[in-house]
Amino acid sequence: METSSHYAVLVLEQPWWALDKDPEQTSVRHFLDGLSRLEGLPIFYSTFFDSSSFGQALQYLLDARKIDDVDHLIVYVASHGAGSRLGGTENARAMNLKTVFDRIKSLGKGKVVGLILDSCEVGAQADTIEAGIESAKIRWVIGYAGCMDWLTTMLINLRAVSVLTGLDSDLIRKRDELMSAMQIVFEMFNPHLLIDDDASDNEEPDDDDAEESLTFSDALSVTIRPGNGRPRTLRPEEIWPALADDEEDE
Repeated sequence: METSSHYAVLVLEQPWWALDKDPEQTSVRHFLDGLSRLEGLPIFYSTFFDSSSFGQALQYLLDARKIDDVDHLIVYVASHGAGSRLGGTENARAMNLKTVFDRIKSLGKGKVVGLILDSCEVGAQADTIEAGIESAKIRWVIGYAGCMDWLTTMLINLRAVSVLTGLDSDLIRKRDELMSAMQIVFEMFNPHLLIDDDASDNEEPDDDDAEESLTFSDALSVTIRPGNGRPRTLRPEEIWPALADDEEDE
């Protein structure tokens, strides 16, 4: 892929666990700071606690003068998730997924091209994501339809940021280029990896749990909107073409 036009990443993170349980305050920020240093990628960070403060945090980041010179923005939302809601801890309230798209539409200055939803389960809301990506005029959304291990998704998302900030203004509008970029993002990850539906338990799943577990290809949600076309969620075999060959061999 060609060298990108100027990108920046806006990270909005809700505290993951209460302070007494996680005094060091686990955060995606440290990982993204490392990527920023390696690739010279501007990354701006803010904390949110509910739907109201999410909008305030996004506005706060977009008001930075350094954003004025940036062509494209990626919004990275990091929080717990369940169903169609993001966040929700002892000290923070949950937020409807639709709110994320509404705030990007109203505050994003038309610069937001990508959204990473680093939250369990919300990626399963295909209708909401497809409607939101069209309304907010975003080019792509990456999310997760099941419960995912925190560190695993962090590493996957770092790869996504690294690759997708290599798409320039022309390439990001083309269907084949967007699909090719997504294939490059995920080609190093095993689509058959079993994802434990109860990733927080740190226990070995029993036989019944194993039957209910998703594979990574089923848990991953990738939606694109090339050109002026309608958004669509990619099938696993479009992200991992080898999966189509596997089906033909069966």
